Amino acid sequence: MTAAVTPRRVLTYAAAALLLVWTLFPIYWLLSMSLMFKTELLSVPTHLAPLEPTISNYTRLFGGTAIGPGGTELPQVGQAPMIRRGLVNSLVIAVAVTALTMAVALPVAYALGRLTFKGRAAMLFAIILSRSYPPIAVVVPFFYLYSRTGLQGTIRGLVIIYLTLTIPMVVWVMTSFFSSLPRTVEAAARVDGNTRWQAFYRVILPMSWPGIAVAAAISFLVCWNEFAFSQILAAGSTAQTFPPALSTMFFQVSQPNEMAAASIIAIIPPAILAYLFQRRIRSLNLVDPL
Repeated sequence: MTAAVTPRRVLTYAAAALLLVWTLFPIYWLLSMSLMFKTELLSVPTHLAPLEPTISNYTRLFGGTAIGPGGTELPQVGQAPMIRRGLVNSLVIAVAVTALTMAVALPVAYALGRLTFKGRAAMLFAIILSRSYPPIAVVVPFFYLYSRTGLQGTIRGLVIIYLTLTIPMVVWVMTSFFSSLPRTVEAAARVDGNTRWQAFYRVILPMSWPGIAVAAAISFLVCWNEFAFSQILAAGSTAQTFPPALSTMFFQVSQPNEMAAASIIAIIPPAILAYLFQRRIRSLNLVDPL
């Protein structure tokens, strides 16, 4: 039996549809722009959808050429090498930082969430304090330090500074998650002869996959979207990540269709990550880890 259609239900659906359009239309318009030639994009009246969709803007960003309107050959985008290098750097750094963050933060969060020891409150306060100020506030000491240690303009330098952003965040998230898990299963594992580390590895971690998935996604997205540190500490170097490279392209390129294609490329990895982790999280029980 279908639910009765009421004015309140109609208004709710209308508001949800309006919010969805408001949220997704900029992305749709960006995608449409990326599939147009410049002549069509600048035509009057404006086309909300490409009349002759083309992937030439993408192929030219990755070093290829394309045939434009009238059979003219379009060369690769002038900033294509910078965009490709920034894309690879961002992926490498985000994956490396996420792996290192999880390796460091999970044991720390387990200790803070499951154990009682002297200095625990001070550690939690320090974690909160590290997230209470804008990260850009510490860029000056890092710039001074990096310029004298050879880390400026290097991928390992960005990995180190990104860890200062992701580890406190993941520790805080996972401390809350670990502390909410029932202690009976861990106690049973200890009774069966497992050490505390074995209980953590064999029992707690398998129970915590939903929280770990969320924490890993947060870590990856923080690294992928970070702009200021890469712009200041790796400006003009081969270690520059994708967001600063994209910003540089915006100031140097007057082709809106090419800039739209680069922006869509920036959206793709987070979108894939969100889709994959959404399916993973929804397949698990977030209410009761058991």
